[in-house]
Amino acid sequence: MTGEDKGCCILLFEHNGFEVFWDGGASIRVRDREFTVAVDPGPDSPIFEAGIVLITGEYPHYNYEALKKVVGRGTCVVVPESLNDKEIPCHDVEYVDRGEALDIFGVEIETLGEPEGGLSYRFDMQGTSFYASGNSGYREEVIQLENMIDIAFLQASSKVTEEDVIRTAVRIKPEVVVPYLYGSNFGQGLNQDNLKADLEDRNIHCQLL
Repeated sequence: MTGEDKGCCILLFEHNGFEVFWDGGASIRVRDREFTVAVDPGPDSPIFEAGIVLITGEYPHYNYEALKKVVGRGTCVVVPESLNDKEIPCHDVEYVDRGEALDIFGVEIETLGEPEGGLSYRFDMQGTSFYASGNSGYREEVIQLENMIDIAFLQASSKVTEEDVIRTAVRIKPEVVVPYLYGSNFGQGLNQDNLKADLEDRNIHCQLL
């Protein structure tokens, strides 16, 4: 694993041929060769063309100017139904509610959570499964993802407790947990080192940003 700096973004690690990036704040993306799935692109995201963009909720997860930087002619943007009044700079937009399953460009996508409080997404690319919690803490429904997730991006800010992160990780049982959403634009209520130690005590690798 590596923390190679890529300018506005950080290449966190590579897994099964995928490159996993953090672009600041709530923004993460997964790249397989030339195809990218981006979650909540933000002001620090670099310019690239995403194949799929997943938006989890309201500001700061929805950012019109950031979307313009990553949307190309072949991009599909997936947005919670509650944001149907927002302008999306893309011709191909899917509005979704909780409990939906989609197949977009061969990427299987499942929605969890509540549109008004933000959605979470599971997305599967070529047999590797990712989970992005967005603005969500622990939810009982994550039990349905047990042993289905390889890499989990879990909110770790003052809005959730360390116990929430650990409960979610233990329920899902991913290979890797990436705590995110902390930083200057978010709460900093969790001790990252303690969280990493607690997760790794449970045999779950924790990749800090």
